[in-house]
Amino acid sequence: MNKKIGYPLFLALAVVIGIMIGVKINRDAKFNKPFLLNYRPDKYQTILNFISANYVDSVDANKIGEQGFENILQQLDPHSSYISAADYNSVNEPLQGNFFGVGIEFFVVNDTVMVINAISGGPAETVGIRNGDRIVKIQDTIVAGTKITSEKIFKKLRGAAGTKVKVTILRNPNHLLLNFEITRGQVQINSVDAAFMLDKKIGYIKINTFARNTYQEFMENLDRMLNKEGMQKLVIDLRSNGGGYLDAATNILDELLDENKTMVYTQGRNRRRQNYNCSKDGMFEHGQIALLVDEGSASASEIVAGALQDWDRAAIIGRRTFGKGLVQEEYQLKDSSAIRITVARYYTPSGRCIQKPYNKGLDNYSMEIYNRYKHGEFLHADSIHFADTMKYYTAKGKIVYGGGGIKPDYFIAADTAGVNLFSSETINRGLVQQFAYEYVADNSAMINQFVDAKDFNQRFIFSEKLYAQFVNYAANKKVKNISPKLTTQAAGYLQNQLKAFMAKAKWKMNGYYLVISSQDRVMQKAIQILK
Repeated sequence: MNKKIGYPLFLALAVVIGIMIGVKINRDAKFNKPFLLNYRPDKYQTILNFISANYVDSVDANKIGEQGFENILQQLDPHSSYISAADYNSVNEPLQGNFFGVGIEFFVVNDTVMVINAISGGPAETVGIRNGDRIVKIQDTIVAGTKITSEKIFKKLRGAAGTKVKVTILRNPNHLLLNFEITRGQVQINSVDAAFMLDKKIGYIKINTFARNTYQEFMENLDRMLNKEGMQKLVIDLRSNGGGYLDAATNILDELLDENKTMVYTQGRNRRRQNYNCSKDGMFEHGQIALLVDEGSASASEIVAGALQDWDRAAIIGRRTFGKGLVQEEYQLKDSSAIRITVARYYTPSGRCIQKPYNKGLDNYSMEIYNRYKHGEFLHADSIHFADTMKYYTAKGKIVYGGGGIKPDYFIAADTAGVNLFSSETINRGLVQQFAYEYVADNSAMINQFVDAKDFNQRFIFSEKLYAQFVNYAANKKVKNISPKLTTQAAGYLQNQLKAFMAKAKWKMNGYYLVISSQDRVMQKAIQILK
């Protein structure tokens, strides 16, 4: 197709289809005011008919339409979106909290699929699959040494509940070949990555998203640490948590704030103000809280941060959050695709709008985080600027700002120590994880001598000899950015990362975060404040 002709056609057809969707939404969803009031659907149907009858080449209207929907919704704001029927399940899966499959987390190491976590209670663990097992065959297909991709492994292992899949496992240290038949079933996706005691009084909970099961997971861990492990103070880690369901966030806030206090409110052109207030006595309304955030904390994470800050309930530590405060409402179409339209904005209890500006175009909006980094905001607190017109006050009179994310009470610069070309390449290529997982699989007797992750963290010393082995491993993997200077600069940082992934291989995410916390400056600041 001639591009000069095709592009105008694409836009015309996209607008047509978008108009037709708008008319249907107006009819079916019963919006308060007619959508696209000044447009006549018959006019655009005429254009469609003319294109169909006269255009020089055949036109795939469905394909053009899918892209056209996205283009139309992007004209509204950065977060209104179209989700195709093919993508709908995968987009919602992390928030639903479960999927159907065999229940393993894996990592492709040296062209071999290694099980790094047989999910507790999942179908694979039930039949006897263990962490460290290597999958060499799925059904009748050999998957070891074939340069198979992770995506293809996912497709082979996932499937409808009740269906069966055969796998052949190579198990160290005896190199046994074992055959298993796994019946696929429902597997829970945990949204609480880790929950453990940092010391005798301070508990730690890391939440990666706000999903259907987040509140339940949070409460189970909070109850355990409060009533069985003596927790008195709490660190909640929302770094890189991009948000999720509003009720998951407000249910957690209801456990941390006094009854009847406003947690957040929403308001839009066609949506009256709606307050979300605490409705009960919470489990942890009085113990001290430190909340960790960064530029990856968005939406529901910012609702939690804003409420706790406005009520002077927690010390907010880290870097300014993303700045997503738009409320989306989903409308599902007959073909199982869906559109999500922004209908309101989120406001913190003091009246701050969380949403950052997006009136300079989608490209500028998508580059905003990079521009923060470029302007020095990740390294210097005085690089964060808010207009005086965005000044608000917390319950105790502390000044806070709106108009673009939540500014922390305690700024901690991004830690760049040890981050160089060598460490970045080895991490980005997955070599740190690969080396750590291989080491644990090949040295199971050594790892098993440790009682738990705390014991491992205290007693296992990552020696210079072992680090030299990793450097040699990286060299054999053709790492480009390798030199004595770079490997020496990165040593402390990479040794901590390698040790953390070793702990993850044995004790899952609790082990990883427990080791990482010893060099995590944001975490160390939280502990200092709580003490």
